[in-house]
Amino acid sequence: MRKLGVALAASISMLLAPQASAYHVDPSYARERTALAVVHPDGRVSISPDAEEARPALSLAKLYLGYWVLYNGTAEEKDKVQKMVESSDDAIASELDRAHPEAIDEIAEDFELRQTRRGGAWGNTETSARDLATFVNGILWDPVAKPLLNGMEKQAAVAQDGFIQGFGTARLHNVRGSKMGWADDRKSATGSVSFGEAGDETWTVAALTLGTAYENTVDTRMGINQVEDSPKSRLRHPALGDVSLPGWK
Repeated sequence: MRKLGVALAASISMLLAPQASAYHVDPSYARERTALAVVHPDGRVSISPDAEEARPALSLAKLYLGYWVLYNGTAEEKDKVQKMVESSDDAIASELDRAHPEAIDEIAEDFELRQTRRGGAWGNTETSARDLATFVNGILWDPVAKPLLNGMEKQAAVAQDGFIQGFGTARLHNVRGSKMGWADDRKSATGSVSFGEAGDETWTVAALTLGTAYENTVDTRMGINQVEDSPKSRLRHPALGDVSLPGWK
């Protein structure tokens, strides 16, 4: 497998003085419940204080699993990757994970994802916001990853298990594709990762929350500085219509 993430990980440096045109984590953001990371292809990265902490990967682990399958699985298995990502299909993930229990850990090693480990099954995988954003950013131009990225771009409004997708990072401006994750109880942990473009900027942003999808969305909007983010859009949460949220910048 091409080690697309290795060169990126080796070249990453902290974004100390982000340009006004760049997506980045607000330096003043310090909420512990949601870890945030933004990675750019040129090696720039900005992270919140908890972005390198291992947290539940939830259904975001399907991205690691799916990418390995696209390189190493059978033709039949490869054909299932887009659906697994698009509708967050647990049955497909369990089938592929049973057949290839080494997949997630091999991806973690290949991309030097230091906080990512499978934990006995795909559903027990841990990762960090920085690992997640680094990985997705590293596969954006890999033609082998096209079915996986198509699944993110065509994400179903409602997942296979009935959970409403499209929260968190998917609510940012200029997003092209997203993947969501949530705990079985649907409230103790959630996660989101998206990639997009704004002008000549390409970026990947990840948010891992010890809390609900609503909290993942609120913290992402509070913690990520966005291109062309007008005062009006910053003061209103997209899921709440005209309801303003106190404390927004």
